[in-house]
Amino acid sequence: MVFIILTLLIFGCPIPAVVAAFKVDERTLADWIDKAGEHAQRVQKHLVCQGNLELGQVQADELWCRSRRGVLWRATAMSVSARLLIWGKVASGRPEALMDAVVLQVHRATRLQSPILWATDGFSTWKGCILHHFRSAVLTGRRGRPALVQWAELHIVQVIKRTYGERIERRLAWGDLFEALHLIETTQDKPGTINTAFVERLNATLRTWLPALIRRSRHAGSDQERLERHFFLVLVAYNFIRPHRSLRRRVDGRWIG
Repeated sequence: MVFIILTLLIFGCPIPAVVAAFKVDERTLADWIDKAGEHAQRVQKHLVCQGNLELGQVQADELWCRSRRGVLWRATAMSVSARLLIWGKVASGRPEALMDAVVLQVHRATRLQSPILWATDGFSTWKGCILHHFRSAVLTGRRGRPALVQWAELHIVQVIKRTYGERIERRLAWGDLFEALHLIETTQDKPGTINTAFVERLNATLRTWLPALIRRSRHAGSDQERLERHFFLVLVAYNFIRPHRSLRRRVDGRWIG
């Protein structure tokens, strides 16, 4: 029964519906979510954040949701080519530590000095955190602490949406534009331009799986810690359980993958 209930909670069934159908106390469900979420976070860190992935293009975004104790923000980052949700973090407000925690885990998952393109919105904190973590020491043989230099194959692009004038601005914030466009072409299904469409589509999927992320919801998250554990439960299911049709490829007239 625990497996069935957790499956329903992962795929967006509201807690009151589970309580009514299975006659389980809400506190019991909360305890199951906490334990399963903590285990899911350890699984994600063990399988993904081990420094051996060539991520190619990473898209990152943040969104807000309501909780019983105010507004919470959630930041996430995903690999476009693999549709892999790398990490997420929940916090009250939109502090630098929120983005920094996500960028840190992406850095731990990335193979050293491998080409990587970050696509974010216009929130400047993303760029600062990326430049802080994606750098390596340059050894010169001199005494003292070696200088830290950003990776040669690091590129950052931004998609800025406005409500006036030219509605969408796409710009290079760091790196080489030609190499950035090349990474976009090789990591997406079709040649395209600078975008954050994949992480925005991911946000829409997560909203259907986690009712607390819906802004106009009657099932607001109870608190930051429990929402984050529930999020990691959904994250692991998204990465390792749910089949991704967009990863299928057509070879010799047949769909594979």
